[in-house]
Amino acid sequence: MGHAQNPYTAISRSLPILRGWAIVWIVMYHLLGNTKDYRPDIMLSLSQGRVKALSESALELFIAAGDTGVSIFLIISGFGLTASWWKHHGRQGIGTISLLEFWRKRVFRIFPLFWTSIALATVLYLIHPAWAPFGGGIWEQGSMAVLGAFLATITTVRNLMPDYYYFLNGAWWYVGLALQLYLIFPGLIGLGQRWGWSTLLMRSLGVSLIYRGICVLAPLDNVWRSLAFDLFPARLFEFTLGIYIAISALQSVDEAPWKRGVGDRGLMALLFQPRFLGINLFCFLAGLACKWSDYGILRILDDGLIALGLFCGLVCLSQFKLLSLGSLAKVTGQYSYGIYLTHMNIYLVLWPLTVDLLPSYWPRFLLVTLLCCVIGAGFEVGYGWLQGHLSTPEVA
Repeated sequence: MGHAQNPYTAISRSLPILRGWAIVWIVMYHLLGNTKDYRPDIMLSLSQGRVKALSESALELFIAAGDTGVSIFLIISGFGLTASWWKHHGRQGIGTISLLEFWRKRVFRIFPLFWTSIALATVLYLIHPAWAPFGGGIWEQGSMAVLGAFLATITTVRNLMPDYYYFLNGAWWYVGLALQLYLIFPGLIGLGQRWGWSTLLMRSLGVSLIYRGICVLAPLDNVWRSLAFDLFPARLFEFTLGIYIAISALQSVDEAPWKRGVGDRGLMALLFQPRFLGINLFCFLAGLACKWSDYGILRILDDGLIALGLFCGLVCLSQFKLLSLGSLAKVTGQYSYGIYLTHMNIYLVLWPLTVDLLPSYWPRFLLVTLLCCVIGAGFEVGYGWLQGHLSTPEVA
């Protein structure tokens, strides 16, 4: 990726690669948590002092940061929606978004494949309950509880219901979060035009910080606090950061006098100038330290720091082709949604089945991660093929 490219082109070409690596990182994170622990004991390895134990702990520590890949998806989502809006309306300064048409497209984009993954997880459970154990014993609570869990899941309202939150697949909380952000996106565009995009970003940061502070300080138990952190106000800054980056990059290609508050090139510098990689790395590591700290008050800052440092750092690195296997990552990123929806069910099937084939932990870990990505991508490809043969209308 060369320096001669304008910022929008450079970022756009980076995003599929970042999406691919993010989904692989998330798959590894969940697989590690299911087979070992989400929080590796580094101090134990240090006390042992063996090179093998230290290297394995370093690898586990890297994988344990994999849930930060969600920040990449949130920023990319805001970026992509904004770029699409700009191409249709933005360069003319027309900010009106047809709400029903926009929401219809979003619903048809996320829900059919999501509902198909629910059907897949249900079939796996009926074949062997250990292949879909999530849900706290909902299946044993009677038909009404199961019906309630299904209704809460297919509508994504389970994000507000602790009893159903993990039903069939614990990763599906993201679908509910994405839906919430899609619902408010037209409003964010309107506010950005009214206030200016820099002001929108700063106020979104303020909303996220205040909301997260309330979640930390409120007398909530851990379950309800976790649910609260998965609602859109807690992740608003990350989504709006994607909007701001898109507007900033597009303005450099297509200047228009009506757009206010996008003159600051500081963020573009963070994205494209290698001398700022240290700042990006510091933000990311500081965010991880806040996330893993025993002091809950630091959770107010963690996702914002992680999002800024990780995304800016990866975009900068991708210009210089330091993210190897970019083509493979791009293909993986193309089918990241199918991989995300299915991977937690797939590895529960594959992990015990591959014990005899690869009894050693890390080779098996690598194989199952690869198969989760291949099967998840195949799931999305198969769904797309079936949809193309069963329906004629195309939803963009």
